Amino acid sequence: MSAKTMKKSRAMDHVRLVLGIFATLIFIFPIIWMVMTGFKTGNQAFSNSTSFFFTPTLDNYREVFFESDFKSAVVTSFRAVSISVVLTVLLASGIAYPMARFPSKRLDGLASWIISLRIVPPIVTIIPLFLLLKNVNLTGSIWSLVLVYTFMNIPLAVWLLRGFFKEVPREIEEAAELDGLDSKRIFFKIVLPLSAPGVVATALLSFVFAWNDFLFANILSGATTRTATVGLTEFVTPVGTAWTTIMAAGTIVVIPVWIAALFAQKYLVRGLTMGSVK
Repeated sequence: MSAKTMKKSRAMDHVRLVLGIFATLIFIFPIIWMVMTGFKTGNQAFSNSTSFFFTPTLDNYREVFFESDFKSAVVTSFRAVSISVVLTVLLASGIAYPMARFPSKRLDGLASWIISLRIVPPIVTIIPLFLLLKNVNLTGSIWSLVLVYTFMNIPLAVWLLRGFFKEVPREIEEAAELDGLDSKRIFFKIVLPLSAPGVVATALLSFVFAWNDFLFANILSGATTRTATVGLTEFVTPVGTAWTTIMAAGTIVVIPVWIAALFAQKYLVRGLTMGSVK
């Protein structure tokens, strides 16, 4: 490679770096602004001059945790989402594993049909789901959210796990069979541990999709079973909107997803790239 070509390549790398930093700042600036506003007073937030340097206050967080019901909404979200993620991974694994180990054109078509269910807009299904859950007296219950989140995430989870299970060498399972392990023990003791990055990536994506849901939670939850996203509307009243308090509550809603991504990022990257290189 000539010196001119190398210089041009380095220049392009610098351009890509600058563009990448610029694009990242555009995406994360609203989140940074939300976090900053959560630590401001009303006068600071709505002053004519925008200031990035101010004296932070915890009054908004004190109001969120001790003067409202938002804390119970966060607990409800954790309960509903955690249960649904466990059910999603278990049920999707039971569907994806046979599809990965016994491939056929019919199962490939079934896999395509399953992932197509995820393409259906959620708002199309909200009325029949509401009527169905109402007939079995589950509306207003946390279990209505668990069921909806589970079946909302199963199509994507099946599609992902099917690819991850395919990456586990069949020879390892055959060796385990020779050692006397039955199918159930092979799956839980060998296949799942070897597919851990993919399982963690699937669980994380299911957690994010369920945690961020507003439509189903707003329609199906009750006064005592509101999720964190629905709880944000508590600060919008006929008198006015407590913007600084909403920003503090919004920051609290973002934190669990950020922490989960932080601790699981190595699994997420490895899991989502399994099978990309042959």
